[in-house]
Amino acid sequence: MVKRTVSVPGPRRLLPLRRRSPRFIGRPESVKEARDWLDRALCVEGTPQETADTALLLLSELASNSVEHAPDRTAVPGDFYVGAHFFHCRVRVEVRDAHARRPVLRTVTPDTLAESGRGLVLVNALADCWGRFRSILGPGMFFELRWGTPEPVAPVVPLQRKGR
Repeated sequence: MVKRTVSVPGPRRLLPLRRRSPRFIGRPESVKEARDWLDRALCVEGTPQETADTALLLLSELASNSVEHAPDRTAVPGDFYVGAHFFHCRVRVEVRDAHARRPVLRTVTPDTLAESGRGLVLVNALADCWGRFRSILGPGMFFELRWGTPEPVAPVVPLQRKGR
């Protein structure tokens, strides 16, 4: 007699919303699609409205940069992925190009009459934390927003080392 384990096909389980990272086509209309996706994710997770509004604005800036500054020589110009990671009282949103090019941060003083050039200034002003990241799928940009920081349950006391 041979003992075997047989997998029984069942309903396909979707991954939780917090782990999805959809791909958007590199065109200006896709920035709105990415905002709509993030808005649904923030709503499902119960993010406060003010934090959600800020996250949508900052996502628009990073996604627009990805579309606008994509190289023309690639097969997928401007395509980008958006990832949202939810933690207790914190959200991290990542934007990564489909062609895995490294983001370049430039110091620019925007002209007061210019229509562009203020995206990362907004991200810097409104995000609690932001920057570049690297992953096995390629580099990208991220920002983090926090809300309702909980009070510590007990005071934090440093540990005493033995012998000192």
